[in-house]
Amino acid sequence: MMDGLVQPSGREAARTEGRRGFNLLRWFAVLSLACVLAFGIGTATVLSRFLTEQMLDRDAEVSAEFLQSIVQAERTWSWFSDPASAAARLPLESFFNHVAQLPGVVRANVFAADGTVLWSSNAEMIGRRFDDNAELATALGGRIAVESGTVPKTEHVALEQDAGGNRFTEAYLPVWDEAHRRVIGVVEIYRLPDALFDAIDGGVRRIWIAAGLGMLLLYAALFGLALRAQCLIARQQQALLEAEALGAVGAVASAVAHGVRNPLSSIRSSAELAAVEDADGARQCLADIQREADRMEGWVRDLLLQARGEAVAPAAVDVNLVLEESARTFLSAAARQGVALRVATAPVPLARAEPGALGQAIDNLLANAIEAMPEGGALDLSTGVAAGGRQVEIVVADTGGGLPKALRDGRLFFSTKARGTGLGLVLTRRILARHDGALLLEGRAGSGTRAVIRLPVASA
Repeated sequence: MMDGLVQPSGREAARTEGRRGFNLLRWFAVLSLACVLAFGIGTATVLSRFLTEQMLDRDAEVSAEFLQSIVQAERTWSWFSDPASAAARLPLESFFNHVAQLPGVVRANVFAADGTVLWSSNAEMIGRRFDDNAELATALGGRIAVESGTVPKTEHVALEQDAGGNRFTEAYLPVWDEAHRRVIGVVEIYRLPDALFDAIDGGVRRIWIAAGLGMLLLYAALFGLALRAQCLIARQQQALLEAEALGAVGAVASAVAHGVRNPLSSIRSSAELAAVEDADGARQCLADIQREADRMEGWVRDLLLQARGEAVAPAAVDVNLVLEESARTFLSAAARQGVALRVATAPVPLARAEPGALGQAIDNLLANAIEAMPEGGALDLSTGVAAGGRQVEIVVADTGGGLPKALRDGRLFFSTKARGTGLGLVLTRRILARHDGALLLEGRAGSGTRAVIRLPVASA
């Protein structure tokens, strides 16, 4: 009967389950750390690679500009087309000497336009061609090609011993003709630019230090915000739980007041009649008082059972007997208010319900119906079958002022009565829902109300 008020609410249960299975702060800490690390490491890697490539490219460009200035000054380009001539030997040797004396150069090759090695610091290389050299092809196409590493290429077998495994740069620098329209040769230089790599390493270190500090600061800020948000959410949840607890207490108190009011009204009426009736009438009034007291006691017992979590087991119930008992309870109240209470029961199968809870649901409907007719009217109670004999139907129809939409929708604590609690229909719906039944309300303002209770047949 109080099933929806004494049990934990759905939202509270969901929050409890959510706290058990999902820790927001922990997941946020893990995911935000993963995202910050991925972003920071990715950014630092890209910037480090960009810085390294840019500095190597710029160093190669400076070397290319220096060599081109030598070619321009000594007009060496005229000898690249015929390097075998006697006149070309001295100009080319002068150019080769300039190449060999570039800062940090450990090996150098000079290629003709057809890819043949014109000169090399390794005499064994002169006259050879490397057709599968992609960097050489790039340089012959007019673009500088730069590569760096610690393991030299196979065409320079002595470099590994000379360099001692240090990092080197390999640059293919195109040599242009006088009009700067055609590549007439390519200079390949191997260098060990320690100062350049030290500068690159210093820049890369600064990038990673800045990225690390940025990741730490960003993560600390995000985690701090999440921690503060969790504390705020925890306080709000506590306040919400306290508000729900107070609301539940108020709802239970209102439900108790609603459930006790009707029997108390009957007890008072019976006591007043007993004071003026003869002996037989007094005994009848006392019997009514006893019956109402027993009904109150049963109602309170059901309430306590549900408050302890002990469900009231439905049984096979004769709804005609329950309806007639409720009608007798409200007969005198209806008569005092000028309401004609008429009962028309039909042979129906037993329904699956709990007698006390079902009686409370019917009492709620009868009390509402009588109070809806302050100037008198008619209240018709009937029983029947529905859903092809699978359900028992109880109909409570009045000629009162009708039912507002808020009450038809089941809004909690809404009442049209000055002293109403707004719980009657809500409790009735919950009682019937607990018994796999339903409450249907029909009617408009000013045209009366028809309430239909439907319960499953006990054998169904």
